[in-house]
Amino acid sequence: MGNERTYRIGRQLSSYEYTTLSQRITINGVTGKMIEKKADFADPRNSLPAHAETSDVYFYPWKYGLAAKGKIYKDHSMTMDIDWSHTHTNKGKNGETFLKGTVHIQEYKIERVKKNGKWVHKFKRVKNARRMTPAEIAKYGPLILHFNPQVKF
Repeated sequence: MGNERTYRIGRQLSSYEYTTLSQRITINGVTGKMIEKKADFADPRNSLPAHAETSDVYFYPWKYGLAAKGKIYKDHSMTMDIDWSHTHTNKGKNGETFLKGTVHIQEYKIERVKKNGKWVHKFKRVKNARRMTPAEIAKYGPLILHFNPQVKF
């Protein structure tokens, strides 16, 4: 069993909800591993945690032991969602399409809001999906390719 725990605001960690599926790998100073939610905590809308404790990137499994998508974390909180497991088309005037197998990123910003008298993090998508920049490919690309060598940038 893995040691992924749901990270809560105020640096308190709660129950063990995830299982580690791979060793933690570090490439170019970026650490990542593949995890999945335990059956008792399964929620198809949220397959990866919004907060991370032990890695810069968590990957979610797909077919044949390859990763389907991932999340990039900064200061323990999700900042980017990376996906290649489906064809994605942006809404609105942009309408850019990313074919299945091509990495696209969606950026998030964190807002602190009060909910039921407690401060919680709320993640809001900032922009339409986009391609990775050359700097992001240089930094995260080798790690992504380690977990799924079939992706395209």
